[in-house]
Amino acid sequence: MPYKVVDDKVVNELISAQPSSDSGLQVALHPLPILEISDYITRSSQRGYRGAIVGALLGQQNGREITIEHSFSCKTAKNQDGFYELDFQWFQDRLEQMKLVHKDRGLDLVGWYSLVDKIGPTPLHLPIHQQIISQNESAILLGIHVFEIGRPAAGDSLPLTIYESNFEADGQPPKSDRDDGDKEMKDPEVHPAKQVLRFRELPYSTEIGEAEMISMQFIRDGGANATVSDREKRILEQFERKVAVDDGKGKRRAVTRENTKSTAANPDANLTKDEAEYMSALQAKFNAVKMMKSRVDLVVAYLEKLPPDFVSGRLNTGDAAQVAQSSAGKYTAPSNNILRQINALVTNLGLASSGQRLKDMEKEVLKETNDVKLIALISDILSSAAEIRETGKRFAIVESAKVQRSRQSQMEQSMGMDYSRGAVDML
Repeated sequence: MPYKVVDDKVVNELISAQPSSDSGLQVALHPLPILEISDYITRSSQRGYRGAIVGALLGQQNGREITIEHSFSCKTAKNQDGFYELDFQWFQDRLEQMKLVHKDRGLDLVGWYSLVDKIGPTPLHLPIHQQIISQNESAILLGIHVFEIGRPAAGDSLPLTIYESNFEADGQPPKSDRDDGDKEMKDPEVHPAKQVLRFRELPYSTEIGEAEMISMQFIRDGGANATVSDREKRILEQFERKVAVDDGKGKRRAVTRENTKSTAANPDANLTKDEAEYMSALQAKFNAVKMMKSRVDLVVAYLEKLPPDFVSGRLNTGDAAQVAQSSAGKYTAPSNNILRQINALVTNLGLASSGQRLKDMEKEVLKETNDVKLIALISDILSSAAEIRETGKRFAIVESAKVQRSRQSQMEQSMGMDYSRGAVDML
């Protein structure tokens, strides 16, 4: 292994001593290769794959700018020395096919990816890297730190490192093994130096295009509504629900028994796609607010446990640290770095919530409130109008009944008078 311990630090001899700033390479990493690589690693882990996880990176290289836009897995096999190598003929055919597929964007081979330790590449990576640089001399290596994937934490960076390779004179020690003193000059013609391949870390940034944003949105929506189907568990549950019953003829048959426990209904089963997406967005916002609250509570708890004399300004940081150590855990030792970060956060709150933004937010809230109240008022007016119309109908019915009754009484009176007049005439 190319590791050695210098000053209680593990040093990788394959890592270059030159700083990465001397290279000038700018790498732009797109999300689709990350998804493909993570899917490849996950499938290999689930299937118990024991071979090398290796793939090629496709992108564009314009001067000192490199983009990583696509990737595909590669077929490998062990050589006579027990190291993994690419099936080179298969790799060349596959590479030509991928170039033809992405001909419109002009993608070409820019490097390869593999599982790499956090400390850097090992001689196990050199045979494949030699094959890759035979196709592209400036090929890069994207190392996935698989041991960090299983222990993610909020705010962590991507578990990967991008390396470039160059040939350096052998005998140039790693950075931690060099001293800054003068060294004896040697004639390179008398003592020719052997050229060895070394790697150097490169900074990178993430970029995303419009088409990739659509793909990421589709994946997010699918992940929000995804469910796990455990086939083996369902089969066991079916066997557990069946009991053997004797049918009286010397034979036994399996009969499904009734469930004694009712399974809880899934509240999201009847949601539409839009409702499920809305619930997913609300859940994401809730998780973000919950995380922010926990971090604010952590900052408040840290400030509350500082020594009172330090808060009032009567003690400096060193004396306050001694007081905290002697308090048996009652107080926390102050850290100037943490306090500066908290001060910067509090100072930037005014910029994030400026007066104009607060006024605009208040206007927006007032507008929304007025809209809600206006709709409620219109609803009340329409309801009152309906009640008035119903009252008018009833009033009209009552009045018509009164008029009809008065007419009927007048007719009866007129008929009575006519009858009396007829009787008088007869007499």
